[in-house]
Amino acid sequence: MKYPNLFQPLRLGNIMLKNRLAMAQMTMNYATEEGFATERVIQHYLERARGGVGTIFVEGTFFTPEGRGYRNQLGLSSDEHAEKLRRLTDTVHGLKNDVKIFIQIHHAGARASSKVTGLQPVGPSALPPYPGAETPKALTKDEIKGLIEAHIQAAERAKKAGFDGVDIHCAHGYLVPGFFSPLTNLRTDKYGGDLSGRTRFLLEIVKGIKERLGREFPLTIKVSGDEYIEGGLDIKKMTEIALIAQNEGIDAITVSAGTVGGKKKEDLSELHKVLRTMPMMTEPGCLVPLAAEMKKALKIPVIAVGRINQAALADEIIAQGKADITAMGRALLADPELPQKALEGREEEIRPCIGCNEGCYKRIFLQADIYCSVNPTLGREGEISFERTTAPKKVFVLGGGPAGLEAANAAFERGHQVVLLEKERIMGGQLNLASIPPGRKEVERFREFLLNRLRRSGLRVIIGKAAMTPVLRGGSPDVLIVATGASPQVLDIRGLEKSEAVTAWDVLSEVKTAEEPCLVLGAGLVGCETADFLGEQGKKVILVEVLPEIATGADGDTKAYFSLKFQKNDIKVYTSTELLRVEGRSAVLKRGNEEMKIEVGTVVFGVGAVPDAGPDSKLLASIPKVIKVGDCVKPRRILDAIQEGFDAGRNI
Repeated sequence: MKYPNLFQPLRLGNIMLKNRLAMAQMTMNYATEEGFATERVIQHYLERARGGVGTIFVEGTFFTPEGRGYRNQLGLSSDEHAEKLRRLTDTVHGLKNDVKIFIQIHHAGARASSKVTGLQPVGPSALPPYPGAETPKALTKDEIKGLIEAHIQAAERAKKAGFDGVDIHCAHGYLVPGFFSPLTNLRTDKYGGDLSGRTRFLLEIVKGIKERLGREFPLTIKVSGDEYIEGGLDIKKMTEIALIAQNEGIDAITVSAGTVGGKKKEDLSELHKVLRTMPMMTEPGCLVPLAAEMKKALKIPVIAVGRINQAALADEIIAQGKADITAMGRALLADPELPQKALEGREEEIRPCIGCNEGCYKRIFLQADIYCSVNPTLGREGEISFERTTAPKKVFVLGGGPAGLEAANAAFERGHQVVLLEKERIMGGQLNLASIPPGRKEVERFREFLLNRLRRSGLRVIIGKAAMTPVLRGGSPDVLIVATGASPQVLDIRGLEKSEAVTAWDVLSEVKTAEEPCLVLGAGLVGCETADFLGEQGKKVILVEVLPEIATGADGDTKAYFSLKFQKNDIKVYTSTELLRVEGRSAVLKRGNEEMKIEVGTVVFGVGAVPDAGPDSKLLASIPKVIKVGDCVKPRRILDAIQEGFDAGRNI
């Protein structure tokens, strides 16, 4: 066995887990507006249960109206909710593969929003959780007792619904940790004051659940090992809280980190303390030291979480005694079969999570349902058939970027005769560039996955031919999938010869050199990455953006990352500014009614891309079916390219 530490059993409370790998709690927004489990919910978790994970922690589930955090969040506030969830547990247990399934009960507390619930949020004190948030209503003693009972009843419903255990969300600034922290709990009654008072709310919940459901029924909690906020709880204080909870009877603890509100001093050497969604720029396993520290003091199993994205890392954590269980989140969204593939030594077949957050964190903050940039089947597990076709067709795919590679592989696996044509000598398209800027190395893992999948398939590949027309005409395809991508856009700027323009793509691929001072025009994602790339080389960089902010459309943590890097490397940023003209070594900028001149060596265009037209219309008209996918339709994200490529290849 390759990972003997990871794939060994462990006792948690009175149940035996078949291995040390758990699926972490992740809000998916797949439920109905009333919070009922849908077929989509069931198929999503069923796929992860089939994939070899030992334990599934179902996402945070609301149980009171004001405690709801998301529009399509799962609910446990009624017997009807429990009945719907019973279908989930019966289906998972019906696999008879010994996977255990827990559910997390979750009250959003002061972090809830009246826009979602229609009700004022509640908390231990009338303090907004972060600047600009709604002010919650301070709970009365009677209301606190009512919420304790509501937690207990939710756990009762969970047991009736067939769950093997219950997890209580005590992290990230929600209701229970709101009581823990002296920043959010200013109460002077028995639920405030010292640590004994601030933990009373949790302990009465734990005591009530254990009394009502029996000491043998497994009960776990999830905490922030460090809140990473000035004046907040650190690992020392959280370990004290964990010990108190252990003495009251909890059976295991998951150690996460962070909360909402102001951060501690921002430190680029520990990005996970600043970028709470842990994007690709943060280190894998960045929260494990917190779990390791807590494990020194506890007797119950400790569960580590936080960018644990490969089986080798998970096994190492267990082997070194830093945790008893490792929990994966986004990695199991990217590939639900990760555990089984790792166990069987098929790691090159694992779709890697790249930590881009485009389909998950970014969407959940928008109250939307979850997708995945690298896994086109996420959220559609029950809809997609993987049966091979009985009528194979001759399929040509033009373009070996992410959309073309996904389309070719999907069509081949469907049973079609596939030929992939790529004019460049190296396949991967824009994935080759996307992995070059600082902090973007994870993209390379996905590129390698796609190429390894292509090599394993053995389908025919023709590369390095700039003129593909004869090949297409001679091949007489039944279907042509056009995935020719896009080209960098260059603007007409007075004083700059368009033919001599330098683009972000040129700079990242080192086809051309940017002379200092480098003026990067356009501060979208590509422009910001290029400015970061040049800044890390020690070059003087000016970033000019016509819009009022940089990285428009990116998630908050990505914007924060660029702001930190630009400060570190002294990159001057001009927003709401346009480049009027270039006069020798001077660029004339305009912001509002003001014009200014700055010294410039090279202007680097990072102003987007234009779709590649692909083959001429006469040739396309001669092919029975033509499907365009990816950036040749409209330049967008990896998520769109992979989704469209998969659907094109799969649906032929």
